[in-house]
Amino acid sequence: MYKKSQVGQNAKIDAKNNIPAVNDPSPSQFEQEMMAMARHEAWQVTAKYGPRIESLNGRYKPLLKDYERISKDYDKHSAKIQRSEPSVELSRNKYYVLMFLFIMSEIPMNSLAFAVFGESQLFTWVMALGVAVAIPWIAHAMGILLKRGSKPWWKSGLGVGALSALTIGGLIAIGYVRVQYLGDLAEADAVSSSSGSKFIGAAFVGLNLVILAAATISSYFAHDEDPLLENLHRRTNKINKAMRKIEGKHNRLYSEQQQEVNRIHQEAQELVFYYRKINQRERPDHTKPESFDKEHTMNLNFGNKETNQEMLNATRILKLDETGIKPEK
Repeated sequence: MYKKSQVGQNAKIDAKNNIPAVNDPSPSQFEQEMMAMARHEAWQVTAKYGPRIESLNGRYKPLLKDYERISKDYDKHSAKIQRSEPSVELSRNKYYVLMFLFIMSEIPMNSLAFAVFGESQLFTWVMALGVAVAIPWIAHAMGILLKRGSKPWWKSGLGVGALSALTIGGLIAIGYVRVQYLGDLAEADAVSSSSGSKFIGAAFVGLNLVILAAATISSYFAHDEDPLLENLHRRTNKINKAMRKIEGKHNRLYSEQQQEVNRIHQEAQELVFYYRKINQRERPDHTKPESFDKEHTMNLNFGNKETNQEMLNATRILKLDETGIKPEK
């Protein structure tokens, strides 16, 4: 881009040579050169941002197709069951946090039982971790079976009963091993008495059962009775969040690109205005050439229509016009 002093000098030279002519509708060669330079700078800006914007569009298109496809299934299934939102009292994130806390609370209680085998500390903690994960996982399955109950009811009832019996039996066995370990400590005067060790062992089994019950209740309230509705809702929200993330990046890059192009265009227009002012002032008759009434434009093609912001608002339009699904908060 020319400096202002250079523009002024060229304007004076053109004015002395009657360029552009008063009746000439075409701008002077110097004006055209300034705008060509401005367009070149603008194209450099689009070349800088273009690949990144195109990459985002490439990631966005398959997500949009998946969203449209799943949204149709969601809408069809919602109409069938006359419900569009899963009925859950416990959000997925809170549920995961609770399950993690249940696992962490199980580890120290179980490590005390497995210490009786006399293995290294590492193997003791590995065995304790295995049981600590198994109990909440079984509770997870029991909660789902209770919430979604099958028809006839006894099918899911058998599953819950079998899991309950297996888990409670395992906890009692662990409790027995724990009592034996505490009894050995009692003989070594590490605890007060063997009767006390039995009470402590029973208390640990009770705590294990409380955790099992709490994890089962958490699983019950964290799931919907319709697994398909819950799955479609989760998948739609997951895709929607991914699309929103891409939209944010795209809009930021697109806005930065537009700002730089607009800045270049504004600077070019200011130089053209300055050129015309000096040119007209330096003319002997101060007559305004016909071409000075026309404005220069920078018609840059920013690629596909799909790269604009309307395309990136597609998820909002889909939710309003097709599914009525609200993103999960």
